[in-house]
Amino acid sequence: MTTLPQCAAYGDLSFEEIMVCAVPSGRHVSLLASYLLNMARGESAVRNMIQKDIHGFMDLGAQERAADALLVLRLFLSRYPEAPANPLHS
Repeated sequence: MTTLPQCAAYGDLSFEEIMVCAVPSGRHVSLLASYLLNMARGESAVRNMIQKDIHGFMDLGAQERAADALLVLRLFLSRYPEAPANPLHS
């Protein structure tokens, strides 16, 4: 299982930016499914897509969307723990 500090590192976020005690909903599972359509590109590519979306939403001030994408990242990492763990550096 991926720990919260690991998730923060994978998402290139500070630990304080990680939501604690959030439960993924059906909508989050559906969002993950849309990202998984790109699995032919590899797990790291999908992880990078989610990370870039998190940062894009944060840059736009869309905190709820960023939080949703973070939950999707947590779901992804829990289902694909073998996804390369290189943090995204922009």
